[in-house]
Amino acid sequence: MIKNIFLNFICYFSFGIICLLGNIIFVPIILLGLNKNLKVQFFCRDLVRIFWGIFLKICCISGKIKIEFKEKNINFCSCLIIANHPSLLDVVFMLANLPRINCVVKASLKKNIFLFGAIKASGYISNEDEERLLGYCLDALRKGENLLIFPEGTRTKESIVFHKAAFYIAINAAKKLRAYKIDMDKTALKQNHIWYKTPNINYIFSLEKDIDITEFYNDLPNPLRVRKLHSQIEKFYQKELKNE
Repeated sequence: MIKNIFLNFICYFSFGIICLLGNIIFVPIILLGLNKNLKVQFFCRDLVRIFWGIFLKICCISGKIKIEFKEKNINFCSCLIIANHPSLLDVVFMLANLPRINCVVKASLKKNIFLFGAIKASGYISNEDEERLLGYCLDALRKGENLLIFPEGTRTKESIVFHKAAFYIAINAAKKLRAYKIDMDKTALKQNHIWYKTPNINYIFSLEKDIDITEFYNDLPNPLRVRKLHSQIEKFYQKELKNE
């Protein structure tokens, strides 16, 4: 018990220190207004990938987590990436393994002392304004960025329920949709989870769907395409996670 608490403390502490060290670079970039430039955003996303990759190495060495990421290739543009969202660290795993992707983040994280620098400097999209959120996501994909969205909007609860907004964005701006399934062997790191009770966890990230949006029911009007894509993907996740 004491060993588990100590290892959890080491992981959480290392994450905080890594984020604060990153802010030494990110904050000046924000203050100078350089984060409005896409090339600078890509540079900051590269740093996020490196920093969070170091954090994951620490977690793996400590034995707290084991990660298997089965598909990292993303050599294309204007791709919408989606996944189920079982734990707090899902976005960290995804951003540490998929290069230069943009992502939608919770508005509250922009005020988090550890994460605000990475979020603002990297140009990640806040969900604070729903009307602007759609526009920002569409613009990012149309500019050729790859974008990560968790369509549940929050961490997975008893069942998978996806919002249609992600699929509207895919149909109207993406060239591809890649759907990842995140499996973990223990329930942990959910909302209101007590940090020191986190068990050792095995994660598996697997690419389950790779859809060419330009060919997806392209003979139908976009509203129908959105409905079909939403229904197909949601049913797939519900079936897969039910069978586990």
